[in-house]
Amino acid sequence: MNVRLRLTRQLYDQVRRDLLRPHPFAAERVGFLFARLGNVGTAAPLVCFTAYRPLADERYIDDPHSGARIDSQAIRAAMQQVIDRGEGAFHMHMHAWPGKPHFSPMDRNELPRLIPSFQAVGPGCAHGLLLLSHDACAAEVWLPGSKRSVEAARISVVGFPMQLIPGGET
Repeated sequence: MNVRLRLTRQLYDQVRRDLLRPHPFAAERVGFLFARLGNVGTAAPLVCFTAYRPLADERYIDDPHSGARIDSQAIRAAMQQVIDRGEGAFHMHMHAWPGKPHFSPMDRNELPRLIPSFQAVGPGCAHGLLLLSHDACAAEVWLPGSKRSVEAARISVVGFPMQLIPGGET
């Protein structure tokens, strides 16, 4: 399956600016992108990101063993946005160095546990995880009704300049 992700240049720039901001104790920033799903039922689903919600400083938990740990209120707020918007939620963060990013062992263990909560409140939506680096991305997408993720093939940034960012994991 060839899942593609798309967002506007303005939204992409907003996300990058937010994720690069320093936090008083967390090593990484976290936010949630919201998305609509197109081409449903085809071999080429299209996830179109519509909005980004940064995580407030007080929603981070001071945990020196993780880059960023968020509290249950942050997750509940994202779930409420899924309900209010009728769109899927994508947890996102950045590993701020060049090259293709990889989800850390902690990311792989903990982040997928968010998806069933998102699916419970938005069963007809695509949900997932998105990890940016300076010049690439890694994305996992759970399509409606799926218990397993699909690697995104790429992310397209639409606007000037248009940009195709390699996606997926190796």
